[in-house]
Amino acid sequence: MDPIARLDRLPLGRPHLRLLFLLGLGWALDAMDVGLIGFTLPALTREFGLSPVQAGLLGSVGLLGMLLGAALGGRLADRLGRKAVIGYSLFLAGLGSLLTALAPSLAWVFLFRFLTGLGLGAELPVAASLMAEWSPLRLRGRMVVLLEAFWAVGWLLAALLGYLLVPEYGWRLAFLAGALPALYAAYLRLSLPESPRWLMARGRVGEAEGGGGW
Repeated sequence: MDPIARLDRLPLGRPHLRLLFLLGLGWALDAMDVGLIGFTLPALTREFGLSPVQAGLLGSVGLLGMLLGAALGGRLADRLGRKAVIGYSLFLAGLGSLLTALAPSLAWVFLFRFLTGLGLGAELPVAASLMAEWSPLRLRGRMVVLLEAFWAVGWLLAALLGYLLVPEYGWRLAFLAGALPALYAAYLRLSLPESPRWLMARGRVGEAEGGGGW
């Protein structure tokens, strides 16, 4: 039986739950970063004197980055592998958030929010793909839904940061906290397995037999 058939027949076990936790933590951190702009926008509006149109554009520029990131992330994941794209995109998202916290002007805030969105958009669909490709066939939908549930956790974290940090310390400290994915990406990049399905498609049968390096 080839590795893909064995993977589809496996019962749900500790490796699946570990993968769900690792990807879910990254997913929650991404959601936290997306949510932060909503909780920091009033403070940004006051500091930079934003008009309603400018405030709306600032709230949306990250979504534009996510749109482009999702399109690019899928292509890169097919070329470089799921593991690489998840690690690099998480790092880009965290770096964008860190640079937002240090932005010297409004124009730089716009640019860095776009870069953050680019990383977020690339990571989210690829993480869902890796979860689906590792899951047993009969549980694939359930595991992806559980992964997506971490999005709510991230929004709760964003609300908590907005409540605890922004009124007292300002919006910059909140975005510094949003830079956590950059630190997490270094660990995630080493800890994630590669998708055996992707390895098989690339003719790397030995690595697929070994569980994608896990």
